[in-house]
Amino acid sequence: MSRVVAALLLILFGVAAAMPARADDAPPSIGQIDAALAPVALYPDVLLTPVLMATTYPDGVAEADGWLGETGNAKLRGDELMVALEPRPWAPSVKALVPFPVTLHMMASRAAWMAQLGRATIAAPALVAAEIQHLRRLAVATGKLKSGPRITVRDQGGVIAIATADPAMVYVPVYNPALVYGAWAYPDFPPVFIEPPQGFEVSGADIETGLGFSVGFGVLAPLWNWAHVDWATGTIAVDTVAYNRINRYGPHQAASVWHHEAHGSGYFHITQDQITPAKPQAKGKHAVAAKRPPHDAKHAAMHETKHAKRKSRASHKVARGHSPPHRGKVHVAANARRARHER
Repeated sequence: MSRVVAALLLILFGVAAAMPARADDAPPSIGQIDAALAPVALYPDVLLTPVLMATTYPDGVAEADGWLGETGNAKLRGDELMVALEPRPWAPSVKALVPFPVTLHMMASRAAWMAQLGRATIAAPALVAAEIQHLRRLAVATGKLKSGPRITVRDQGGVIAIATADPAMVYVPVYNPALVYGAWAYPDFPPVFIEPPQGFEVSGADIETGLGFSVGFGVLAPLWNWAHVDWATGTIAVDTVAYNRINRYGPHQAASVWHHEAHGSGYFHITQDQITPAKPQAKGKHAVAAKRPPHDAKHAAMHETKHAKRKSRASHKVARGHSPPHRGKVHVAANARRARHER
């Protein structure tokens, strides 16, 4: 969708219908949208998509960033991280960014910028998509955006697609928008530059002269690649099965086109008794048997079979009127002694 058509749609339908009326919710101009998009427009599509969605949930982003700062959480990986994230009351897009702590912290530390981009994403998604393409074309024209060992850049019929060179690894682009995009068309709205945090390592290029990259972050497959921007329509397409799997306790997505879910306080609410506990690991003799050599494991299995047969015989005796097993006799005798003492 062209920038002109997208801008006309914004004017015709207005932002007021999409968001609560507030003083700071005036329709964003193209210059304001470009300025807000500048620091993320060159992200690989697969990372940019959850970033756009997550900006519409600034409270969730702030909470997730704080959660990562708690002892031990930043070290969680794989299944342990998935189990820890499952009951968290955050949108799937926010959870998808937890494996990218630098990006999540960048967003949380720039609350005003995130809120501005989030409002534009809700109110004018088609215009946001069109301006991302516009900025990418500017970066290609300056020679700053091009394929390399970390990203691949392709012109697909006028659409600039950016993909990760390694599907299992993401290098977050780091750059100075004032240099990457060339002459800026909106002097009243200079491009936002989010400086990398202290100690952040940049490789690939000097951010003062080109496009640099963070260290590589491995993707967590269940949280990854379940949504993408449909550049033709300016919408965000969602794999509803993957989305709802992540969003187990939250509102499920039925449509294949994403729409922001507005919630008063938090993306969803959950009580501790709603959480299904993870299946416990084997303990005691069961865990030991799994680690024994074949001969010992066979012996343990025979022991378990004998134990099961004894329990079965005891159950039949109880059913036919016989006395309960020894453990039951102890309880019966104790009750009888207690009754005599009370008399």
